[in-house]
Amino acid sequence: MDDGTTFIALGQIIVVLLALIGMGVAGCVLYLVRVQDQLAAIRKDSQERQQYAQLRNIIGGTAQAPVDMFTLFKHIQRSREVEWEKPPLALSLFDGRTDIAGSMQAMCEKYYLDAFTIATDDGLVVASSEDDASADAAKYSYLFTEGKLPDDPKVMLFGIQHKGSSLVGILRTEHNIPDAWVKDMESDAVSVLRNWL
Repeated sequence: MDDGTTFIALGQIIVVLLALIGMGVAGCVLYLVRVQDQLAAIRKDSQERQQYAQLRNIIGGTAQAPVDMFTLFKHIQRSREVEWEKPPLALSLFDGRTDIAGSMQAMCEKYYLDAFTIATDDGLVVASSEDDASADAAKYSYLFTEGKLPDDPKVMLFGIQHKGSSLVGILRTEHNIPDAWVKDMESDAVSVLRNWL
C-alpha cells in the first residue's frame, strides 16, 4: 500500500471517529436536557405540594382531602375585611317599582348586591334582578339542596320559606356580606314575593 492510499484510509478513519465523537456529544447533551426537564418537574411538584400543605394549614382539613378553594377564599376575604361596614340602605322595595323585577333590583341597591335571584328548590326562576337567571337558578338551587358550597366565591346562598314552599336565595356580590343581614334579606325577599305573587 502506497503512502497516498494510507493517507486516504487514515483520513476516512479520522472522519468516522469524529462523527462518532460528535454523535456521543450530541447524545450527552440531549440526555442532560432531559435530566434538567425532569428536575424542573420534580421541583415544581414539590413546590405545589408545599403550597397545598400551607393552604390546608390555613383552612384546616386532612392531608388527603383536596383543598376547598371556596373556604380558602372566604378565609382570605374575612382576614382582609371582617364585615361590610356600611349598613343596608333605607329605601322602599315597592315605591316607584312597576313589577317584581324592579323590587328585586331595589333589594340589590339596598344590600349592595350585583344580582339577586329567587329560585325553587328544583331550579326554576321565581324572581330575579337579572333578565336571564335560569342558569344560576338551576345550578345553585341544586347545590343548595345538596348542602354544597357554591364554586364561585362571589355567590352566596340562603333558604327562603314562602307559602309552604322552600325557595333558594342566590346572591352575587363582591362584598363580604355580614351574616346578620341574611335574616333581613330573607324577610325582604318574602315581602317582595307576597306583594307581587
